[in-house]
Amino acid sequence: MGLHKAVVIVGAVLLLIATIAGSYMVRWLAVLFLGIFLAFFLFGIEIRVARPRLRRSMQVKRKTDVDRTIALIDKAKTGKVARSLVEEKIIDIYATLSDDYNSTYRSLLSKPNEALKALRSERDFLDNLEKALKIVEADLNEGRRGKPEG
Repeated sequence: MGLHKAVVIVGAVLLLIATIAGSYMVRWLAVLFLGIFLAFFLFGIEIRVARPRLRRSMQVKRKTDVDRTIALIDKAKTGKVARSLVEEKIIDIYATLSDDYNSTYRSLLSKPNEALKALRSERDFLDNLEKALKIVEADLNEGRRGKPEG
């Protein structure tokens, strides 16, 4: 609190000189020093632009893609929205690998292939996801590259 009182006192003195001093030159010098003083105070002391300090408690912990995927799968065990996101990722894999992304994406939404059918079945979601990923892996190894089942 002592620093703030000193700043207020010095600023008040400079402001007083800038307004009351009789000489034109003294008033403008006081205004100039007041401006420099306030800029130093704001940028050097108050805002701390000169030396930003990051404490460990202030740092943001970022999630990796693996952590995000694990969280999505955990939520997909019970939530329909997360399941649809997982399903959309599988469709995106097939559509990305195909020659025509848009038509493959639309056709997989309307006519699901084996992997999507396995994922949508009514049993345990994690077992379904494992089966669907094995089918996706087999399709990628066979070179079917996203062609929907017809």
